[in-house]
Amino acid sequence: MAYEVGDRVVAEKSGRRRRTARQPLRPGRHGVITRVLRGDPNPRYEIQWDEGITTVYSPANGGLHPDPNYEGAES
Repeated sequence: MAYEVGDRVVAEKSGRRRRTARQPLRPGRHGVITRVLRGDPNPRYEIQWDEGITTVYSPANGGLHPDPNYEGAES
């Protein structure tokens, strides 16, 4: 899925899976796309994360999703 500037997204953290049934899943990282550096098929985005840092992110294997908690999110 291609994203545009201003879209709110959630990135899956690596190692998100549980090691045992007692451990919770690691939460995803929330942010806003500030710049599209390259489009499909190998997209690269500049994302302003909620923690206040900006990074370049290249999603792999569906690791980037629309933020379901954002009221403007598409279904």
